[in-house]
Amino acid sequence: MATPSETWGWTITSRGARVHTLACVAPWVRLGEGVIVHPFAVVGRLPDDVPALARKPVRAEWLEIGVGAVIGPHSVVYGGTKIGDGCLIGDAASVREGCDIGHGCVIGRHVTVNYDVTMDRMVRLQDFTHITGGCSIGAESFFGVGVITSNDRRVDLGDYHFPGANAPHFGARVMVGSGANVLAGVRVGDGALIGAGALVVKDVPPGAKALGKPAEISQPVVEFRKVEHHRV
Repeated sequence: MATPSETWGWTITSRGARVHTLACVAPWVRLGEGVIVHPFAVVGRLPDDVPALARKPVRAEWLEIGVGAVIGPHSVVYGGTKIGDGCLIGDAASVREGCDIGHGCVIGRHVTVNYDVTMDRMVRLQDFTHITGGCSIGAESFFGVGVITSNDRRVDLGDYHFPGANAPHFGARVMVGSGANVLAGVRVGDGALIGAGALVVKDVPPGAKALGKPAEISQPVVEFRKVEHHRV
């Protein structure tokens, strides 16, 4: 006979959170009232510190998840982060250490939110988006599927030393179309629109639009031979 706190694989905490028995929740994680942690989620993971890393991660044994938040199956939320009330962390999403996620945010399936990201309330990140370390996003912003951001333009991999994050920053009510790529250091003003597939390399003023990704056509490096097609 199951106890009142355990029914069909779920455990109900003293604060009314529901944690599936197949989830892994660190003992120092603080779950708000009504939080749901789905199977195979890892909540409170500490980052590994290995010599291969150019940046030394911060290992913090605390994690706060707000009232009514939902942590989806196979998602990973690191220690040292705050998740606001009513947030949804989608299936297989990852939220790294040092993040501050505002109330009512949606982090879609397979989204990666890297370290030290600040996100205001009601931000929507659609599936497969990557938010780079040190990025900030204003309230009520929307990112489409597969948006990419980066925080470092250096390409010297022969002797690489992490210089510190130079992440893009987004104002409030920014709309970013699916597949857009916003490079390091770019600042996007309030109410700006970035079109689907755009490559953004410089600042976008408030209310402005950044559209398109013109392709530069160069001469082929080898002689082009026309292929003749024959009907069978």
